[in-house]
Amino acid sequence: MAPTMSKYTSFQVHATEDIRQIITINEGILVLTASTLRYQIRRGIPVYTHVSQNMNEMQCILQMSPARFLIGGHQDKLIDFNLGTCKETQVTNVGESGCVMLRPHSRFVCAGSPLGRIDLRDPNNLKIEHSIDAHTGSLSDFDVQGNLLVTCGFSNRHNSLAVDRYLMVYDLRMLRAINPMQTVLDPFFLKFIPSISSRLAVVSALGQIQLLDTIALAEPRLSLLQMENPGAMCLTFDISTSGQILACGDNTGHIHVFASTPPSSSADNPATPEPLINTYSRPCELPDEQPVDYPNFGVDDFNTPLSVIPMPVMPLNLPLASDWPPELIKKIYRKSPGIDPEILGTMKMQGPIGYAPNPKTSRRNQVRLDKLSTVYFC
Repeated sequence: MAPTMSKYTSFQVHATEDIRQIITINEGILVLTASTLRYQIRRGIPVYTHVSQNMNEMQCILQMSPARFLIGGHQDKLIDFNLGTCKETQVTNVGESGCVMLRPHSRFVCAGSPLGRIDLRDPNNLKIEHSIDAHTGSLSDFDVQGNLLVTCGFSNRHNSLAVDRYLMVYDLRMLRAINPMQTVLDPFFLKFIPSISSRLAVVSALGQIQLLDTIALAEPRLSLLQMENPGAMCLTFDISTSGQILACGDNTGHIHVFASTPPSSSADNPATPEPLINTYSRPCELPDEQPVDYPNFGVDDFNTPLSVIPMPVMPLNLPLASDWPPELIKKIYRKSPGIDPEILGTMKMQGPIGYAPNPKTSRRNQVRLDKLSTVYFC
């Protein structure tokens, strides 16, 4: 929980596969693994799990609208998934190299492949509009801010891969490369800072962070940060939506958090406001302090409705214990009762038509029903 980073909840998404990416939405979170897409509420209760034959070695997911998501990976398919219907609306072939990175843009969907190419696709039909060969070796990371696209990766030198110290910069208005940016470290991750559109954070595999400016290329002062776990390798990097917190995750299971302002609990700065992760954060859903006292009733109690105990959030298409089998819920019409034997004994036939007096054993327009054919519902 922000800003103290205390534990809020924890849950297992998949028994054997690792988590590739997490996306937060209003109703909960979407967790992508190699072969599944898991939808859970923020407290950890599962809502839906999507499994498809098209999902194999998935790597990235991008939200296009409140209900539309693009899913790519180390395969030849780019999946257009609708969360409202929980179905794949479109599957696009992207080639054998696959699509391992997805970034949004106002005009395109930027899809990066491991071979160093970035495809600018139409967001409606996902067709390729333009392609950019950013690096000769492989693509490590890229980000888009406004009309600038910045990439980092590896180059082929003497038949081996070498880290490219230059960040490739492209203008999406003219669709051409502009002056590259040199770094003092080996770039492995990069991301624009949301609060400062021209500021860029570059991270190396050893956890070194360099802050660059895409406008003032000649920095008056070198800005460098370092993770406090020597020898650890940085595996992931992200920036909060407020731009005040940078977080790096290493291979030892630690998260290194860098804030633009120190916490207010510091003795040196007691009046300094705490850094924000989100500008407008939703309050955390905490459990009630007092447990809810639900009434107790027996199994044979037909007077107490089952609705007195609320039903928890259940995954879609999950059968309930109270569901009846199909052979018991099909429509069956009541059989007509047999003719009274007294009527058959007094009947006189006139050709194919029989006539008999009314024995007056029941009222007018009434038919006697057998009690054994009556079903009671509770």
